[in-house]
Amino acid sequence: MRKRRFSSHLGLLFIIAVVLPSVFLALIAIRAINREEAYIEKRLEGTLLTEAGHVVILVNSELEDILEELKNSAPGLREHDPEDLLYEWNSRSSLVSVPFILSPSHEILWPRLSKALSAEEVSFLDWNREFFANNLKIPVYYNIALAYKDEILNKPAEDTENHKAIQQALSQFEQNEAVRSKVYKQAKEKGQAVLPRTVSPSAGSSKKKEETLLEESIFISESLAFSDIIEQGEFGIIPRLIDDKLTLLFWKREKDGFTVGCVIEEEHFRKRIIGLLPVVYSSVRILTILDEHGLSLITPQEEISRDWQRPFIAREISELLPRWEVAAYLTDPDIISSQANFIANIMWLLIFILIVSISGGGAIVLKVLHSEITLARQKTGFVTNVSHEFKTPLTSIRMFAEMLKERPRIDEKKRGKYLDIMISESERLTHLINNVLDFSRMDQGKKQYSMKKVDIVRFAENLMKNQKIRLKHNGFDVRFTVLPHDAESDIAASRLKSSGSIYIYEGNMPVYMDEEAVGQAILNLISNAEKYSDKFKKIDIEVSRRGDFIFIDIEDRGIGISAQQAKKIFREFYRVDDELTSKVRGTGLGLTITRRIIQDHGGDVHYFPREGGGSTFRIKLPIA
Repeated sequence: MRKRRFSSHLGLLFIIAVVLPSVFLALIAIRAINREEAYIEKRLEGTLLTEAGHVVILVNSELEDILEELKNSAPGLREHDPEDLLYEWNSRSSLVSVPFILSPSHEILWPRLSKALSAEEVSFLDWNREFFANNLKIPVYYNIALAYKDEILNKPAEDTENHKAIQQALSQFEQNEAVRSKVYKQAKEKGQAVLPRTVSPSAGSSKKKEETLLEESIFISESLAFSDIIEQGEFGIIPRLIDDKLTLLFWKREKDGFTVGCVIEEEHFRKRIIGLLPVVYSSVRILTILDEHGLSLITPQEEISRDWQRPFIAREISELLPRWEVAAYLTDPDIISSQANFIANIMWLLIFILIVSISGGGAIVLKVLHSEITLARQKTGFVTNVSHEFKTPLTSIRMFAEMLKERPRIDEKKRGKYLDIMISESERLTHLINNVLDFSRMDQGKKQYSMKKVDIVRFAENLMKNQKIRLKHNGFDVRFTVLPHDAESDIAASRLKSSGSIYIYEGNMPVYMDEEAVGQAILNLISNAEKYSDKFKKIDIEVSRRGDFIFIDIEDRGIGISAQQAKKIFREFYRVDDELTSKVRGTGLGLTITRRIIQDHGGDVHYFPREGGGSTFRIKLPIA
């Protein structure tokens, strides 16, 4: 009962110390695995947004350069016909498509309707005559974060004009959803239009529906007349979406009130923007710029069929290029899930190894702990068992000694019997003491043997004669048998003489051994057969030779040993634990000492269940 309680306590300790931490670590790892795809996506999103942001900076810088080039190359108007100057400007600058001149009252002086016009010039006049005359207002675009930086930072205008404040406003607008909602609401209340974005980035939208609505742009628009626009500076670029196509108008005011400008040549402008891109195609991503229709300015041949409306990430570029965006696409759309699955598989393998290692290590530690505690308990009970083992022969010796003392005229036959029993019990006591001493010497490596050549048959026969009286007194039927060499094939060739149940073999079976030690080993096995025999008290000792080995079998008809416990019986202090054996006292050292002695003589001891019930212990010794 105590052992079961002890085992349950160890099991509880194992669960608390090993299983629960393993499960906790596994749950943490599983949680990390489930978030791995989102983590990889977020990391890749951050990398590509940084790369796209760099391209946005390059494009805005290029727009400033283009504006500066056009300002510096624009002709100064003189009183005579400016036609030659405009043609020269057009031929000199590849950025100029349709040059124009406006009077101080914004009347179109060039291109003239009186001369033959190109298709581009006709379209220019058709689309811009009303606009230049202030009869038509067009959308002018602003970055909403810059337009409302005072409201975002909650500071007066004079404190938000520096570069640091501008960056803070942009950062808060980008990162804070509440700030964005507030600013968009204010813009709409003022009648300013919020543009929809051309594309819908897929990064971070894995939990959304696949068909999401287009996001709101960072640019808002306000309708202004031409005169209102040019009052804001001396020169600039006006973006116009005409028939859903972006046209860029450059303008510059002269000192005398005239305005000179041009339509920026689309094809050359696009080439310059494309030239700003780093490597477009890599093993991870495709980086490009999308126009107002959401189409890529440059398309790798193998990506013609890609859905350009659904980039992985995208950044809007400038209020001068409304609806244009820098976009990045994953070369392999499944790269995130593939990487996540690979890492998940590695993590699952590591979790498995972790759990197996912790559980296996914990089980080994607990097993060792259990063995050590059990051994400690066995050692504690060893003293009690040894005391009882010593007490039994001492009691017999004392009892027969008192009987001889109290009845001096006892029959000689009985006297001899009593003395034989006392001698046998004395030998048994000596044997028990030797067991304890030998175990101590063996444990310390100090056991020494006095080796000599001995006829094992004569030795075993004499040993059994000394034990036979005591065993018969205790109700045992003892049989000693010697089989000749190769008895199974040539039993007729043996020379045996029978004397009762003991056979005397006249042949020779020499063994090089220590008589006292081997005798002690045999007596240990006989003692076990005696102690663990219940109803059928019979002990058979059989000596045989097969090849170069001598075999001594000690057989009984006792309670036997189960196959599971038979593997442990040679361990020190181990005793078979069941209802029958629990009634029998023992030190748990007999079989341990026996095997060590025989192994020191170059042999071994084995256990076999006996057919018909009982046990067989076989001593195997090399022949001398």
